[in-house]
Amino acid sequence: MDTTVNTRVVELVAAKAELPVAELGLERTFEDIGLDSLHLMEIALWMQKEYGVVIPEGDLRHDQPLGEALAYLDAKTR
Repeated sequence: MDTTVNTRVVELVAAKAELPVAELGLERTFEDIGLDSLHLMEIALWMQKEYGVVIPEGDLRHDQPLGEALAYLDAKTR
């Protein structure tokens, strides 16, 4: 995985969840950390602006572990 992409995504997720990065475990889901569908859309739009990749609606899910989402997003940037 590209650690730069992952670091930036984790920082964004932490900011959206209003949590320190240290509290975001890779096994925690978006729902566990308090993110809703609007937050997931914002993350998808940010990925499009930053990396030029389209994240289809529904590809990021509330029940998705952060580690799985990071792997998916990393793959989209390659």
